[in-house]
Amino acid sequence: RATPAPPKKGTPVAALLKALPADCAYPDPDDPEAPTYDQLTALCKDVASIRDEAQRADLELVDLLTGTWELAFTSSPSFAFNKGFTGVAGTLPGGADFVSLRQTISDSVDAVVYVETIAPQIGVDELDVTVASDWGLNRRFDALQRCQRVYVDCLPRKVTYGPVTVDGKRVERGWKSMRVMNALAVEYIDDDVRVMQGTTAYFVFRKIS
Repeated sequence: RATPAPPKKGTPVAALLKALPADCAYPDPDDPEAPTYDQLTALCKDVASIRDEAQRADLELVDLLTGTWELAFTSSPSFAFNKGFTGVAGTLPGGADFVSLRQTISDSVDAVVYVETIAPQIGVDELDVTVASDWGLNRRFDALQRCQRVYVDCLPRKVTYGPVTVDGKRVERGWKSMRVMNALAVEYIDDDVRVMQGTTAYFVFRKIS
């Protein structure tokens, strides 16, 4: 594809990109200084109304989705409750802080790889939690919005961090914290930013490669 033009000033996409913080933002009920996310959520709704992404063909969507993305914002309360995507941060001795989440989508092996970076309070400065997943595009009718929507469905298969590897049914059925991103509707996508919606929350990704 030709190099896309940057979003025009004053457009919903430009407004969203300008409002996104440098680090991933998500609700933090334990931090009284944390900003409210009403503005970002409203901007997500504005961007989602630009066009119906379900009108795109599957091949076009796969082409746009392929690459590495970094989570820039989510309005998900469960993401905050679990201290990130995998919840591993809350299980380590002394706890850990969420740092970042990257998602690499491949069109060749039907695979999604998440790398969640956390900062343990004890031991190493940073720890990567890698999640290998299967994925696919699926189109379903949304009874609440009364429209056809296209979803990126991901099924985690294996979780690895440090010397620990967990796979099988313990991941596929028992890893509750990751379910929040198992089925996300594509609300908007271009070469720079992607707005996804779960059951109750938005997820905004920046493309980094």
